[in-house]
Amino acid sequence: MAARRWIFLAGAAALLSCTEQPKHQVSAVVVSIARNANPKWDPHELVVTARSPDGAMGTKSVLAARLNCRVGDTVHGSAQGLALTLDDRACQR
Repeated sequence: MAARRWIFLAGAAALLSCTEQPKHQVSAVVVSIARNANPKWDPHELVVTARSPDGAMGTKSVLAARLNCRVGDTVHGSAQGLALTLDDRACQR
């Protein structure tokens, strides 16, 4: 039981020592465009997934009628750690 407590305390100390990484602007490459698998979502929406050069991944929902990109295109966004947020106008007309 005492060993579990020390493992928990060591993990908590490691998490507390992590600092939040700053956001920075990146260019990301579209790696997939697919329909949303959830039937509750709008059937006319597509999910665009992009990856930045440093490995950050992000998705964005775009109406099929407004889609203006293909797999391999470059889009803009902001990365913070491994999270990528695509710009509002990414892949949209």
